[in-house]
Amino acid sequence: MPYNCLGDLTKSEIIEALRKKGCNIKNVHELNVIMEKMGLLIHYGNNWLTAKDAVKYTIFNTQVYDAKAWKPVVVDLIYKFLKK
Repeated sequence: MPYNCLGDLTKSEIIEALRKKGCNIKNVHELNVIMEKMGLLIHYGNNWLTAKDAVKYTIFNTQVYDAKAWKPVVVDLIYKFLKK
């Protein structure tokens, strides 16, 4: 179920969408590591900071810690990254 009426997704919903596409992502931590390799997240202390280039994929207008909602387009972006 989308995070809100605009269809934004939480990380667990991103994982579910990627699993439906055939990706074997086990948990949010694994997704965070993948997103870090893509340059979407930065591991910052005990948190994950949204990278400047990734802000356009979130519901926020600036960098945030532990972004709670992502635009659905990020699913295709991650899928393409995993399939390369």
